[in-house]
Amino acid sequence: MRNNRYPDGGILRPIDMILWSDCRFAIRQLRKSPGFTLTVLATLGLCIGANTAIYSVLDAVLLRAVPYPQPERLAVVASVQLSNGKQELDTSQAGMQFETVRDGARAIDVAAWAPYNGANFAGLGHLEYVQQQRVSTGYFRVLGVPPQYGREFAPAEDVAGGAAVAVLSYDFWQRIFHGDAGALGRAINLRGEPYTVIGIMPRQFRSDAPIDVWTPLRPSRTGEGSGNNYGVIARLRPGVNWAEASEQVKALSRGIFESPAFPYSRNTIGFEERLIPLQKGFTDDSRTELLLTWGAVLVVLLIGCVNIAGLLLARSAARSREIATRLALGGGRGAIVRQLLVESLVLALGGCIVGVGLGLFAIRWLKQLGADRFELWHPIALDARVLAAMFAIAVVTSVLFGLAPAVSTSRLDIRAVLVEGGRGVAGTRRRWPRHALVAAEVALSLVLLVGAGLMVRTLAYLNGLNPGFDPHNVITAQASLQDARYQTAKAVSRLYAGSLAQIRRIPGVDSAAVALTLPYERPLNYGVGVLDGTMADKRSWSREVVYVTPGYFETMRIPILQGNAIRDADTAESAKVAMVSQSFARKFFVNGDAVGHHVSLDRIPREIIGIVGDVEQHSGLGDFGPLSIDPTVYVPVTQVSDGFVQVIHTWFPPKWVVRTNRPIGNLTAQLQNAVASVDPLLPLAKFRTIDQLQTGITSGQRYHAALFSILGGLALLLAAIGLYGLISQSITERTHELGVRMALGATVPQAVAAMVRPGVLLAAIGVAAGYVLSRIAVKWMEHMVWGVRPTDPMTFVGAAAILLLVAVVASLVPARRILRLDPAETLRDQ
Repeated sequence: MRNNRYPDGGILRPIDMILWSDCRFAIRQLRKSPGFTLTVLATLGLCIGANTAIYSVLDAVLLRAVPYPQPERLAVVASVQLSNGKQELDTSQAGMQFETVRDGARAIDVAAWAPYNGANFAGLGHLEYVQQQRVSTGYFRVLGVPPQYGREFAPAEDVAGGAAVAVLSYDFWQRIFHGDAGALGRAINLRGEPYTVIGIMPRQFRSDAPIDVWTPLRPSRTGEGSGNNYGVIARLRPGVNWAEASEQVKALSRGIFESPAFPYSRNTIGFEERLIPLQKGFTDDSRTELLLTWGAVLVVLLIGCVNIAGLLLARSAARSREIATRLALGGGRGAIVRQLLVESLVLALGGCIVGVGLGLFAIRWLKQLGADRFELWHPIALDARVLAAMFAIAVVTSVLFGLAPAVSTSRLDIRAVLVEGGRGVAGTRRRWPRHALVAAEVALSLVLLVGAGLMVRTLAYLNGLNPGFDPHNVITAQASLQDARYQTAKAVSRLYAGSLAQIRRIPGVDSAAVALTLPYERPLNYGVGVLDGTMADKRSWSREVVYVTPGYFETMRIPILQGNAIRDADTAESAKVAMVSQSFARKFFVNGDAVGHHVSLDRIPREIIGIVGDVEQHSGLGDFGPLSIDPTVYVPVTQVSDGFVQVIHTWFPPKWVVRTNRPIGNLTAQLQNAVASVDPLLPLAKFRTIDQLQTGITSGQRYHAALFSILGGLALLLAAIGLYGLISQSITERTHELGVRMALGATVPQAVAAMVRPGVLLAAIGVAAGYVLSRIAVKWMEHMVWGVRPTDPMTFVGAAAILLLVAVVASLVPARRILRLDPAETLRDQ
């Protein structure tokens, strides 16, 4: 047999055999140090577990392509304002914008949609509150996914007065019609009128939300179309590139924004229409915070790598005699480096396995915490893509934390190690890399602790706000009145009066009312004019408007500060009245004296009959945070117009609110029965307490506070482990020196202080560096912080104090070994 040999006569072994031999040797070495191995696996497992969970969210939302054919040819039309070098993106479009782009940009195929909302479905003995979305002609064609059965909407159906037709989702078709292809052409009762089923979408079709039924949009430039209430999607036509399409859309901007028919008064300078890639357009609001949380877990991973690198440096010092002996016997330095890197790789892969297991639980926890709000087209789950990414991270981290110790070890001074027995080899000259690593992880830990502190303080601020009413023992429910049976204010008022009379008869109910929106929700932004007073302005400006039934303020226990409440006597035939919030009165009237003055709604004057206390709401009029107090106008539902009812119920399902004097229990069924006694085809939905409303609106802040707190705590733990290991190793290396010092008269406290001092000093250096990094990092968090400044001194000082305290404790714990040190015995052992 022919043998391939090295020049020195050794048999040439295949690389896979060499690596397999190195792996077996690495496993044997790691088994000899179970404490070290378990520490590294636990550190990596926690770091990779956190990365697994957050990466699964990032992958589902930002990295996976949208599930449509040729997704790179899809875009949304957006208005972009250019100001001071910044871009403000608005993907909501008015009817005029949609029609202008649709008719003027020949390079793209365009369709529009309206936000989904609830709708009443009745059919085949089934009553359900379903999710409905209205889309224009060509919506499914532009996405590239035609119905599996039937067809999509024809142009003649997508106009006012067009035929009432519907396309069903696959799941809804299965649930209601049990997969019967005969559903095509059948009539279903949707929104109180018959709709003919003309299409059924494929099973795999996904929209940006779980939709049951699609109906024609019937776009307009008036009513709904007079505001930014549409989304516009576009697909490049064959043979057209993005540059050509973008130029066509941009060229239409001036004609749109300068047109007298444009519904908003805007300075056209700096505004233009643009095409934004579909995925970016849909994820623009969440992109920054997702990347920020991903960055936070990468920082934790980096801290973990720094920590493990420090442990490996300490271990390499302990193995210096072994390595020196191998080098003295002819072992190559390259082979030593390779062996140590293989050992790092084995540790990284083991940590990856542990981390993926922890990641499974972390993903479930993230969903419970509110990560589901990010889901669009893809579920958040652990799949092959996430596993591949974690494997890649494991390989990269093995090099990251293993290379420096491996190279450092390979450069040992063989003679010094063998002659001195390894003592003093890890002296000052060789200690500085580990000292630098510990200071670095302290600095990075401070960044995460500051972020966690800001998130926690934001949540505490929001939870500590005075809601302005009594939230206890209140249950709410909603129903869709975008229904053919409720096209007039009279029909709506009759429903409310009848259902509330039945609800008030339920044992344990103290009071009940209906409002268009409730505290903690986003109110209607509607044109209101102030007709008299010092701030009179008869033009209609967007204000918060809520219609209510009599008894609403009593049910919510919102205090009436001045004047009278809305009463049963305020009917369609009586004088038009309104109530305003305290903030509205203070803003528009001297000394807040608004009673007796007048406002206009739909150009109809209304006398202000009372002032009520402010409540926390989710404003839609500006970037005021999750909750804010906004000037609000309340009007009786009996005194709104039919057109007002038809428009606002397109977007807002009104809320029944009930205050009880006993546990809520099975009240939901009784409320449904009470409403069914008036209208058996009107399902109530989304039964919630006020606390659940508040939790829902602050879910983002709860998610970030919990996530950053855990990441900050993990970083703090890793920093403590790093400091503990540093001091522990230092004591081991300097035991002889300590024995000599104590034999010459040094006291135990002096010896302890000498060992603890480096750890505290490194922590102080790390805190100083971390302060600089934190001031830079918080700039990325400004949009997530409310009620506290991003540079809040208390947060910075508190985080630094916690970190320094932990550093002192982590340094003192291993230093306790000095208390048991016997100088005489130590000197005899050397």
